[in-house]
Amino acid sequence: MSIIFKNACLLRQFINPNSLCLTQIRWSRYDVRSNYLEPTIDKKELHSPLSELDERRYRPIKAALDEHNTLLNYDPLIKRFTRHLMKKGNKNLARYVTEMALENVKIIQLKKYHKAETEEEKSRIELNPRKIFSQAVENCKPLLILQKVVRGGVMYEVPIPVMPNYQTYKAFYWLVEAAKEKERNTRIWDSLARELIDASNSEGKAVRKKIELHRTCEANRAYAHYRW
Repeated sequence: MSIIFKNACLLRQFINPNSLCLTQIRWSRYDVRSNYLEPTIDKKELHSPLSELDERRYRPIKAALDEHNTLLNYDPLIKRFTRHLMKKGNKNLARYVTEMALENVKIIQLKKYHKAETEEEKSRIELNPRKIFSQAVENCKPLLILQKVVRGGVMYEVPIPVMPNYQTYKAFYWLVEAAKEKERNTRIWDSLARELIDASNSEGKAVRKKIELHRTCEANRAYAHYRW
C-alpha cells in the first residue's frame, strides 16, 4: 500500500488537476467556446453581400450537413423514406418505387380534381404529392409506444413517449406494411399511393394501427410509473 501511495503522490505532483477536461469530445466536432454559426443553405442569401456588422464576417461557420441540399425537388423526408424501403442495397429500386408512388398520387388527385363539379370541391383537393406524403407521415406518427418492463417477476407493457426519429420510423413502417397488404396482381407503388392518400385524410390501415396503439397505451396508463 505504501508503494501505491508514493506513486499516487508523484502523479499528483506532475499532473495539474485544472488541466484535465471531463467533457466528452469523441463526437464533438466544433468547440462550444468558439460559437460556431449554422451554415447558410439558401442560394439567394449566399450570393447577397454581407453587411459590415454581419457575424459571418468574423465568426466560424459549421460545415453543411449531408441532408442539406439546394435542389428544388429535394425533400429530406422522402429521401429517408427511400432508405427505409431499400433492401439489399438496391437503392435504385427503392427510389423507383417511391417516385412511382408519388406519381400515382398525383394522377389519382388529378382525376378527383377534374371530376369535381364546383370550385369549392376543387379547392379542397391537394395536388402536390409531396405535401400529401408529409401529411400522411405526420398523421401516422404515434405519440406513445409500449415498452416491456419487469417488476416483481411480472412483465408489464408500459406506455412511454416517443422520440421524433422513432415516430417517423414507425410511421414509415406502418405505411409500408399497410401497402404490402394487397392483392397479388397489384403493384406495390399503386397500393402505397392509395395508402398515402388515405393516411393524409386520417384514414387507412396505417392510421388505424396508430389509433389501436394509442388505445392500448390508454388502457395501460396505470403502469406508466413503472418506466422510472
